[in-house]
Amino acid sequence: MKKVILPITMSLLILSITGCSLVPPSTLPTSTPVPSIPPSGYEPQPDDAKLTRDQVFLDVENSSVLIRESLPAQVSVMLNGNLSDPCHQLRVVVTPANSLKEIKLEVYSVFDPNMACITVIKPFTATIPLGNYAGGHFTVYANGQLVGELDI
Repeated sequence: MKKVILPITMSLLILSITGCSLVPPSTLPTSTPVPSIPPSGYEPQPDDAKLTRDQVFLDVENSSVLIRESLPAQVSVMLNGNLSDPCHQLRVVVTPANSLKEIKLEVYSVFDPNMACITVIKPFTATIPLGNYAGGHFTVYANGQLVGELDI
């Protein structure tokens, strides 16, 4: 009995090892890494559903795209603008680069309409990380307006 089991076991072991090497490397699935967007502190919050959404006044001419010298390059955008009043809270949603290498930001504010607030414009400056990117020409848009371009 032992004489029969040992050759069968060895044969199965050899077949399983050689079978693994028969898959050509080109047929193995590959994935393109999607840049993860680090948190900025301006992401939408769960309680935002109870608040009213409003626009922000972006100063695109004084906003800029920043590239940190690293591999892969770390990209962020510095946004400048104004909120309607001190009770408005800034929110920014970042969409990673699409096939056209466009990075899009949706910038808005939220506020509680039942809260009394002083009527005075509140300036803001916010640095928003856009993730890591390697190679290419990218354009960055905030609310459909061109903020800047970068070559990595």
